[in-house]
Parts: sequence; C-alpha cells; structure tokens
Amino acid sequence: MAYALEDLLHALTHSRARFLKHVDGLSADQWNWKPFPQCKSVHETIVHLVADDRFALGALATGVKPDYSAIVAAAESEAPKSREGVIAMLADSHGKLVDFVRSNFEGSPLDTPVSLYGTPGKLGELGHLCSEDYYHAGQVAFIRMATDPGWNYY
Repeated sequence: MAYALEDLLHALTHSRARFLKHVDGLSADQWNWKPFPQCKSVHETIVHLVADDRFALGALATGVKPDYSAIVAAAESEAPKSREGVIAMLADSHGKLVDFVRSNFEGSPLDTPVSLYGTPGKLGELGHLCSEDYYHAGQVAFIRMATDPGWNYY
C-alpha cells in the first residue's frame, strides 16, 4: 500500500510524542537550564516548536509566507511560565496543525501542491516537520544528560 495522508499524520504525531517523552520527568532546574547563554532552555524550545506549528499552519491556510518573527513574538508573549501550561500550548498548536491538514487534505495525494512556508511544495513534504521534533529531542536529551548523567532514555 502506498504512503498516504494518514501515514504522514501518524509520523507528525509520533515525532511530537517522542519529543515529549524526552521532556517527561524534567526537574525544575533542567526546565530552564542552558549549557551556554545563547542556547534555548527546554521551555524556550517548546515555545519555538509552538511557533513552528503556527508558521506551518499559517502557510498552509493562506498560501503565503507568514511573518515568522511576529509568530515567535506572539508565542513568547503568550507562553505560560508553568511547565503544564506551555506543554498544553504545544499540544494545542500541534493539534490545530494536524487537524487542519486532516480536514483540508483528506483523500488528497501527497503530491498535492501546497505552500510550505510561503514557497511551493507538496503535501508530503510536511514530513520534514518530524525532523524538527527529533532535532529538539536531541537538545533536551543533551540537557538531561548534562544535568543528570544517570538519566537513561530507555
């Protein structure tokens, strides 16, 4: 059977779940710790992923490149300080993106033309969003190992 929209949506939700597995159980110190001042904390990384979700959704919905700086600024200003609040914000942004793709492209082939961040692309290319989750999971894993050498992902 050919790779289809439901497979893409599964990949998007699976990669986000894997990211969150790294976040689960973080201590308060790990939540805001940065190995270097220019790095993002886990909290800041989650807000960044919210902005990525909103950016992707905006491009898909409008067909034009959204103002990423404005989206980031809005996500930062709206972000709760609490761990539960910012994780809920992330669940909301990702849920809206996945729901939009499901409801607007159900039955569409993965080579359907779409706007990917304001540039022409194909629906199946949204799978690259998974790499963003996995990339940031690695950052969280680094923070966890640096602050708790005994942490074991498995």
